[in-house]
Amino acid sequence: MLSQTLGTVFALLGLANYSWAQASQNVSLPQISSSPSNASQILDPRLASLSIEFSYLPSFGGNLSNPNLLTKELLQRLVERTGVGPDIRPGGISVDSSMYQANASALELDESPAGGIYRTVFGPAYYESFAVFPNTSRYVIDVNLGNNTIQYARDEIQAAIDYIGWDKIYALELGNEADQYPPGSRPSTWASSDYTAQFLGWTSILSRNLSLPPAIFQAGSFAIDPTPTAPMTTVSIIQEGVDSTNEVKVFSQHTYQYSTCDPVRNAIATLPNLINHQNITAYLDLWKPQIAAAHSIGKEFVVGEYSSVSCSGKENVTDTFGQALWLADTVLYGAFLSISRMYLHQGATLVLQSGNQANSAGFSWYDLWYPVPSDRYGSARASPSFVAYLLITEAVGSSGQSQISLIPTPSNPQLAVYAIWDNSILSRMAILNLSTRNVTSSQDAGEVVVDLSEYVSGSGATVKRMTAPGLDSKDSSLVTWAGQSYENGTASGMEVIETLQGGSVTVKGSEGVLVFL
Repeated sequence: MLSQTLGTVFALLGLANYSWAQASQNVSLPQISSSPSNASQILDPRLASLSIEFSYLPSFGGNLSNPNLLTKELLQRLVERTGVGPDIRPGGISVDSSMYQANASALELDESPAGGIYRTVFGPAYYESFAVFPNTSRYVIDVNLGNNTIQYARDEIQAAIDYIGWDKIYALELGNEADQYPPGSRPSTWASSDYTAQFLGWTSILSRNLSLPPAIFQAGSFAIDPTPTAPMTTVSIIQEGVDSTNEVKVFSQHTYQYSTCDPVRNAIATLPNLINHQNITAYLDLWKPQIAAAHSIGKEFVVGEYSSVSCSGKENVTDTFGQALWLADTVLYGAFLSISRMYLHQGATLVLQSGNQANSAGFSWYDLWYPVPSDRYGSARASPSFVAYLLITEAVGSSGQSQISLIPTPSNPQLAVYAIWDNSILSRMAILNLSTRNVTSSQDAGEVVVDLSEYVSGSGATVKRMTAPGLDSKDSSLVTWAGQSYENGTASGMEVIETLQGGSVTVKGSEGVLVFL
């Protein structure tokens, strides 16, 4: 979660650059290399993956007799673009009070009067929810570490092996955000070395008892931003020997740039602060040492859970088209930093997260889609942010050989330009204009014209556009990717693929395009 100090810094950055949003400019890009000299690692086609709160997975997946067709259709739209389904991590805070019982129903929740889930019991029918996900999706199995009872973890891993199978299990994860256990399930003295010791002890026992394959665990899943005062990081547990027994497959940390967990952070969780390219890149840069540490020992680094505003988002901020712009810039920049996958969290407000959080019980304001009808959101439907995952997956593509690089535009600080190479050939460019254009603004507010003539050969360049009536738009039927909306999971309207005119592309404020060169 974002510290108050960092949040204030990012907020000030946002205010400093906000005035640029009202200026229309012609933009010439710096020289882009014909080969990806400073580009990322090869992009995983599952870059845009999903984390789903453990206790709400049946809401998103349904069961064999009543599968959630909205979920099925939306994820199929991603498969169509990359050839594979996103990785799925059923996890989050509710996993640390979970218990598998062979004679239990699919899901039994013990809740407080305020709606806080303090225990989740699940049985074999829970795994029927997995059938709705694409056949090519893989799973990160998050199991109970918080209760400090290894038998719970063992039973949950065995159930996953029995009902999902090793062909679908990518990694096993112990607990959720262990750096935030104190003062609840661990003493106030609980430290990084304690986590590392317990990880080594548990993984050794579980591997032996369940005959697990080597290097199968996802380590970390820490919540607190990796500043010098962070209690646990990828760097610290590697230094403490967390992979000394070769049980680690991948390292994970979580990112939430803003928060509604308390009034101080809630006050700066605004659209102008959120939709700001400099804020986004400065925040993710904090993870560079963690990424480097994982790579130094030959392991992947992932953001195993993320969204823009923790404690379940914020009304009129994360349920707007602005969240789509934030997602696109965040994930593409994360890919440039060589983060392998980013798991966008889906779920509902967990009122036990904080004593003074802003949100009450209900599906999270940041969810990519609302899986079932509810009093808070009305009908089940895609949120305005879903189109971001369409832009991202088309930017990544299906070649399995893509790399990405951020192209600096210092005179246009709210313009994010990403070049994508396939097999070392410059193939696509994603351009995100994060200057502010609200529903009530002039529709050419913040408009830029980007000159791409140097990179276009012949007349074959085309453009797909991610747009909405404004940054603050909340109507999914008016939010489009290439002219089509996806409110009900399928494309509505005629597809619009533009032809690049005169080698330049016009991008309005609060809009994004993907140019196919």
